[in-house]
Formats: sequence, C-alpha cells, structure tokens
Amino acid sequence: QGQPATALPAPAADEVAYIIYTSGTTGTPKGVAIPHRNVTRLLETLDAEMGLTAQVWTQCHSLAFDYSVWEIWGPLLYGGRLVVVPDPVVRSPEDLHALLVSEGVTVLSQTPSAFYALQAADALAP
Repeated sequence: QGQPATALPAPAADEVAYIIYTSGTTGTPKGVAIPHRNVTRLLETLDAEMGLTAQVWTQCHSLAFDYSVWEIWGPLLYGGRLVVVPDPVVRSPEDLHALLVSEGVTVLSQTPSAFYALQAADALAP
C-alpha cells in the first residue's frame, strides 16, 4: 500500500519509449521504435511555445496514430487534465462541441475537415 520505497530508474534517452507501426503503404507495416528523447523533445518544444501547464486536453485520435502520444502525454506531463473522447463523439461534430464546452477543453487537435465541421456545429449551438 502506498508508494514504493525507492523511485523507479529514469529511462535513458536512447531507450525505446514506444513502438508505432507504419501504414504499410509500401508493403507490410513495420514497427518503428521511438526513443524517449524524441517524445521528450516533442513535448518540451510544444510547451515552450504554447504554455501547456494545467490545460484541459482531449484525446481524439486513434492510438495507432502517433499524434495520440502528444494528446495523452502532454497533459500528464504538464499537470493538465485529459478527456478521453469516445469514438462516436469524435465522429459527431454536435456531440463533440457539447463535450468540449461541458469539459472546458483548452487544448484540441483536429484535422482541417473535422475543425470546419466543429465550427459549423458551434454556429448552430444555442
């Protein structure tokens, strides 16, 4: 019960953080090992430019898409809150808009087409 007596060792920068699979457009999908340094650099760079501390983030993208790494680890690293959006809500601009408002989301990433659909839902919202 409680915390372990000793801290876990920090991973080395060149150790594998996760493996993501290519789309397979040139044949069979291949696993690509992403080291901790790449993940750390991504998140440090974004925070320096965007001030991401204590924000409310959404995780809308598939876990098979590398952008989900930013969506998930960003809030966890910077003391924010993560709202995991169910797939049916992601696919419904009206439902997504309602969720964003009710959860007070401040960090959202969408494709241009999804953003335009969300913008239209916002215009129709009461």
